[in-house]
Amino acid sequence: MILPGMTLFPHSLLPLYIFEERYRQMVEHALGGERMFAIAHVGEDGDVAPIGGIGIVRACVANDDGTSNLILQGIARVNFSDIEMEPFPSAAVAVLVDTHAGDDSLADLRSDIDKVYHQIREAGSEAPAGFDQYLAQIDSPGAFADAISAAFVADPVERRGLLEECDVSIRMQRLLRCLVRQMQTL
Repeated sequence: MILPGMTLFPHSLLPLYIFEERYRQMVEHALGGERMFAIAHVGEDGDVAPIGGIGIVRACVANDDGTSNLILQGIARVNFSDIEMEPFPSAAVAVLVDTHAGDDSLADLRSDIDKVYHQIREAGSEAPAGFDQYLAQIDSPGAFADAISAAFVADPVERRGLLEECDVSIRMQRLLRCLVRQMQTL
């Protein structure tokens, strides 16, 4: 599905309302198979951006008017190729794997992000129910960054940059800068 300004992060949930005919067909196709659904966005050049998120349809409720509401659970970053637009958008996908090439301590970055996150929460920003407990259970630094990015970064350009970054250290540094800027506006 091509949605300008929308991102599907691994380890996050995305509710969608499906009403366009081509996307109705896409949902039917996905539900008849492996229940996989990808979210892409349009790049600055008007083309489909090469990196997006893929998820599994966790719930789908068909409405009487042919529309549906569904919940996607993000599972991975993917690189799109061989994009086709008919009868609905589809592409070949390659799963992108988190890397860590830097010398930065991911534990230190996680601690710094956690401090700013808690400052934002103390300043009155709401979190989804049970989110703090969920964060405490996440061992993977990449998954930790993705969860906070999905829940607390609103700017679509920043979200896209975070989604497209596979190097966990760089992603966490970028997230920290986003959160610090956000804290300064509260």
